[in-house]
Amino acid sequence: MRFLCSLMVLACLGIPASVLAQDVFEGIPVEPRPSEYLHWDAEAFAEFQNELEGQLRDGPGIFGTQFVYLNALPRDEDRHHDVQIIHRSGYTQPEIHATKWDLYVILDGSGTALLGGERVNWIDDGRPQEEQRPQLRGAREFQVTKGDILHVPARVWHQMLTEPGESITYALINVIE
Repeated sequence: MRFLCSLMVLACLGIPASVLAQDVFEGIPVEPRPSEYLHWDAEAFAEFQNELEGQLRDGPGIFGTQFVYLNALPRDEDRHHDVQIIHRSGYTQPEIHATKWDLYVILDGSGTALLGGERVNWIDDGRPQEEQRPQLRGAREFQVTKGDILHVPARVWHQMLTEPGESITYALINVIE
């Protein structure tokens, strides 16, 4: 019904049918890049998961936390995104990005995503980053689990937490402004 109403409005405005029939894809160059046609199936995900869990067994991850990742699609100057597979457990620090938007696709496990607010308890006394345990105050909490998608804009504090003994694995699509 809405479609018909829209067509009637356009007809009343005198917009010729030829404008409506234009190919919106006309003029877009076709530059085949078959090396970037990617499909990660359940078997590929299982391999990622095994490798990440092995990394955590071998020692602490980033900043001494239970956070490890693989570059499934590394950065490239020809595209404005990359893809990482991340596995984390327990506490990891809040983060913020000036020009990067994050899109989380939860693949396994569950956790709490904190978005927004302000970072507190950062002690600027020269101690290494891995000794810091800042938190977010005033953040919105989202319980996330397998199958959920989370969108985090640039310039927003965010943090992913899990309960003790639990873990979460997700594909992180980084989109660079």
